[in-house]
Amino acid sequence: MSFLVLSCEEDDVCVGEGTPFLTVVFRNNLGTENFKDSITIWGANNADFSDETLVLPKTFTDSIKLPLGGLEHQVTYFRIQRRSNVQSDILQVNYHPKSEYVSKACGFRIVYENLNFQSTNYFIENITPGSTNNLDNETFTNLYISLSF
Repeated sequence: MSFLVLSCEEDDVCVGEGTPFLTVVFRNNLGTENFKDSITIWGANNADFSDETLVLPKTFTDSIKLPLGGLEHQVTYFRIQRRSNVQSDILQVNYHPKSEYVSKACGFRIVYENLNFQSTNYFIENITPGSTNNLDNETFTNLYISLSF
């Protein structure tokens, strides 16, 4: 009779963070409290949204996590529709992507440096970056968007 004992080394299981998402919090137009609203978001790698994808179907929320592009892109556009308005705001996120090794099991991930933001001002009254302009984890809020009532 023989027994076979197998065990995994720590490197065989990916427990590290993957590529982080951009954390966005919606605020009231005074910037004093989080503001829940019905939001739909599409994303694209070009300003004309010819290849847009639905990122967030109509959801009632005060915060979201948005995916940015891969290594081949340095800008991602988000079309944000509030409630059932026909007019949408465009959020432009610029960044410098960088590949970073995590571990043998996890491989590589993408982190983003030098984040900066621009938006149209239909119902977005103000955008305020978070405390850092680098995105390497999802612990911090990266962007506060103040919405009109």
